[in-house]
Amino acid sequence: MIIASLSVGCGGGGGSASSGNSIPTPTPMVPPAQTIHLSVNALQDRHAISSYVYGVNFPPDTNYVQDSGATLVRWGGNATSRYNWQNFDTNAANDFYFVNRTMGTPPLYQDSLQFLSNIASAGGDPIMTMPMLPWVAKDATSASFSVAKYGPQCKVNPFNIDQGNGVKTDCKTNISGNDPTDADVPLLDQPGNGDPAGSVYRNQWAAALSTKFGVAPHFYDLDNEMDIWGGTHRDVHPAQSGYDEMRDTFLKEARLLKTWDANAIRFGPVSCCWYFYFNGADSSDKARHAGIDFLAWWLNEVMWADSVAGSRSLDVFDFHAYPDAPDTSNFTLAQKQALALRISRDYWDPTYVSESAAINQQFVTQLQPNRTIPFRIPRLRALVNSIYPGTPVSITEWNVALAGETDFSTALADAEAWGILGRERVYASSRWTAATPSAPAFQALKLFRNYDGQHHGFGSMSIAATHDGDPSLFSSFAGLDSTGTTISVLLINKNLQTPVAVQVNLSGFTPSQVTTYTLSSANPTSIVAGSAQPWVSSQNIPPLSATLLVIGGTTPQPAAEWDLNPDTTMCPAGGTVILHPAIVSGAAKVTLTGQQSDSGIATSLTQSTITPVQNGALTVTCGNSPGFYHYSVTGTDSSSVAQSQSGWIVVGNQAATLTKTGDGQSGAPGSALTLSVTLVPGISGGTAQGATIFFTSDNGSLSDRMVVTDANGVATVTLTLPASAGQVHVLAEGPFALGHPTASFVLTAN
Repeated sequence: MIIASLSVGCGGGGGSASSGNSIPTPTPMVPPAQTIHLSVNALQDRHAISSYVYGVNFPPDTNYVQDSGATLVRWGGNATSRYNWQNFDTNAANDFYFVNRTMGTPPLYQDSLQFLSNIASAGGDPIMTMPMLPWVAKDATSASFSVAKYGPQCKVNPFNIDQGNGVKTDCKTNISGNDPTDADVPLLDQPGNGDPAGSVYRNQWAAALSTKFGVAPHFYDLDNEMDIWGGTHRDVHPAQSGYDEMRDTFLKEARLLKTWDANAIRFGPVSCCWYFYFNGADSSDKARHAGIDFLAWWLNEVMWADSVAGSRSLDVFDFHAYPDAPDTSNFTLAQKQALALRISRDYWDPTYVSESAAINQQFVTQLQPNRTIPFRIPRLRALVNSIYPGTPVSITEWNVALAGETDFSTALADAEAWGILGRERVYASSRWTAATPSAPAFQALKLFRNYDGQHHGFGSMSIAATHDGDPSLFSSFAGLDSTGTTISVLLINKNLQTPVAVQVNLSGFTPSQVTTYTLSSANPTSIVAGSAQPWVSSQNIPPLSATLLVIGGTTPQPAAEWDLNPDTTMCPAGGTVILHPAIVSGAAKVTLTGQQSDSGIATSLTQSTITPVQNGALTVTCGNSPGFYHYSVTGTDSSSVAQSQSGWIVVGNQAATLTKTGDGQSGAPGSALTLSVTLVPGISGGTAQGATIFFTSDNGSLSDRMVVTDANGVATVTLTLPASAGQVHVLAEGPFALGHPTASFVLTAN
């Protein structure tokens, strides 16, 4: 951090009423500006920024959506897990004494159907939460833990002393065995015989929602933070959420939802936080599942279940991402501000060692590399791309207001977060909650969506913007508009006192003029627009400010846009992974002309020509040291425009292995053969028992497709040979989190 010194000048002269001598009031001098060199390249790391990334939870009204330009508007959070769509009531759960209340503030949030119409009319795209818990609020007044019924409790609602917090007077022991019908009625999938009075039905709600969504995408979160149901909603879900429950509940409800709303786009698992990314709520549950990290296990199970079903249940992989911070109870305001302005490095920086005890501990994961470095978004994108390719990633809750919602540091932290989310290829996001319109943070969203009051926004295509400054004190983001004639460059100076002189080097773009839009601590609740000026490469950025440079000019138009497909993925130590560079728009051919990488991996172009009907191939050979490794590839299209794309390979532990029994067997057509594999974890970080093995056959039939290993690591299936003679090939696959070991069998029907 730069510490600015103050120079004070003293001089005599003039008269003084008291002494006849005058000493001028010391005046701090402005510290000298630091010079940062910024490289913006319009032909490097080009990719579309999803419009859905600029979302919020619970804006106060539709004017907010219109003025801010917010795109995704989420109906989410703990309260939506218990929302009754027929009476508009919900339960506050552990957030406030498990008390029923009317949902939200009218007119936006009481009636879920009206919410969809209101948001659509304001130009936003709503995302609903479809509850998966089996209970919803029966009214607006009941509570789950009556003192009269369940006895004295540790705390009671200050507004109603009969409503307790469900904890006995020792303030340690939860009350158990309460009756869910005290405050709730059943939420069922669809009407059936003998349903309890007052039952509410998901299929009826989904059908009504489907109509109200209209032409907007039919976005649904499948509940909210089910990994902590056992705490948040323990009045109706007293057990800790387990791996199997979270898989089975999602698969059931996601598949049913698609039958009720054919256009449903399903987000899951909506996980709450870092620890639960890797561990179930039950501390012993992970050990029962071969020591596999929860999100990796869950996604693998869903992907294989979808393969068996022949259709997707998961459309968007969704998690919550509050950057984990250290305990700030003894921090000064200045320390909290500085922390807020550097903590978003948690999202993307492969060198940022977490300051949080929640992350910086060795027991959270035994499978992932660099356990004390969050590298949160690329790490999870790598996991998703390696297990379930083609699944976009979303973050439906995030917030970095460590110094308070109205502190100006929060505005800069938000501006950085919006920039990171677009640059790091997040598909959708929504801030928790929407920043207050009078707070500086409200303006941070407008820098990206409505910086000039005319609803002009940040460029729709992310491009490279790299600098040599300290990432805790300076950030930069760049976007190109759809016409290729305007570049938006956002420069964030996070230093409290020191201005920054930024020397901008533009590549792949010929600038002509620039207009600045500045959000600063000097004018914290408005964006100050400059006038259009001829382009100059040196820009002065005031302290504690976000300055948007809107640069007009021209850039070569590529004949085709291409991507690495995927740019970021995982690979076991000593293993290989093949990327399939592909044309994403345009009809031209692209020739890949070179690649380079960090020393921990090796890359080789095994198919260098890309066309709209033929993907390329880049083989990545991973070294033996787990970690994060960067690489880049250059390609030239038929109009001679050269672009480069880069990404990350997350190298994990060495893969487990599968040993097989029963290979080479033969039998009469229609007869049964027994096959088995044994999982040998090796140094993968996992264990042998409780891993799912996925079996596939090209003929005949298998007794099961997904088989869990026993205490000895053995998974066994029966193959019934086909009715006619010939060979049968069976493939057994182990978990991706353990390196995706495989074993193949060749059997014969005589």
